[in-house]
Amino acid sequence: MKDFDIYIWASDYEDFTGEGLLARCFVKNYFLDKNLIIKIITNNSIYCYYKNKNILLKRKKYKNNFLTKYAYSLLGIAYIWYYHIKSKKVCYLNYLPLWNFIIFFLLPKKTILGVITGSTYEKKITGINTFVRKFFFPFFYLISLKILYSKFKHIIFSTSNLKKIVSKDKIKSCIFNFCFLFFEKRKKKKKNIDFLFYIRNHPLKSNFFQTLIIKRLVSLGFKVVVVGDKFAHANVVNYINLPRLQLLKILDQTKYTLVSDENFFSMFTIDCLSCGCFIFYNSHTQKNIYKISNFIPLRFNNLYYSEKIILKSFEKNKNKIRFKNLENFFLDQSNKIKNKIKLM
Repeated sequence: MKDFDIYIWASDYEDFTGEGLLARCFVKNYFLDKNLIIKIITNNSIYCYYKNKNILLKRKKYKNNFLTKYAYSLLGIAYIWYYHIKSKKVCYLNYLPLWNFIIFFLLPKKTILGVITGSTYEKKITGINTFVRKFFFPFFYLISLKILYSKFKHIIFSTSNLKKIVSKDKIKSCIFNFCFLFFEKRKKKKKNIDFLFYIRNHPLKSNFFQTLIIKRLVSLGFKVVVVGDKFAHANVVNYINLPRLQLLKILDQTKYTLVSDENFFSMFTIDCLSCGCFIFYNSHTQKNIYKISNFIPLRFNNLYYSEKIILKSFEKNKNKIRFKNLENFFLDQSNKIKNKIKLM
């Protein structure tokens, strides 16, 4: 199979990372209903889509580091230019944080862009990472948006976190909350896991608060599961780099989980809602704007208060599985997003 309808670069296309799952969701909803023959090259793999089937052609060991996230993006840009010059359709799938204006500047004008990610940081500075996010990222965002407005007709955002910084006259040409397409209501199952936490080594993931809560819940005799990165604790079940399908099976059995500060509607959160979980969030940094009853507010800066709310909620909602109005809400949102994609 030598000729492809479209050539795609993806920094990450795994089935156990947020970026990888977002990339797979984009391919599924943007390309596959068009019955295209697609070639996808990543940092460690080569895939082919033929007759809507995903075929793995080549694979090396997966690595997630500075080189694969940032430096290798230059290889991806070169790959895109190579096929663009040959008059082929091209797509740069990810990693596409809005702050990385260099990628948007260097890509050819006709490139199909994958889902753009990012969020604004308004909390206290706790180190060099948060200093850069608070004072440099807003400037980088403005540069990226100017480039995007001038080069690309349509922009797709993973969430609505960045909607407030998009020009009002450009809102109509953007799609927000692409992550809503992940929602698929699951069948009700018996829940025997009390709490599940998603831990990643990231400065905005509220890991310190989660660690304290986990240790406290374990000491009280609750069954706690941690997924994502390695979490060392004798009485906690830990699954590392869990593929999404396996994660969903575990979430089917889970009663409660927690969403981190930086992203209220992450893909993990959507999957938790799909499985009818109750979800705690930080009321100081997040707002439940859609009034979804599965969400329960905490105060991450007050451990005693948060623990009290968690225990009270656990007792109140014991043996409950909640899907109230979720299916209709996400079906309506997904249809709107898919209709906008068809017009692109």
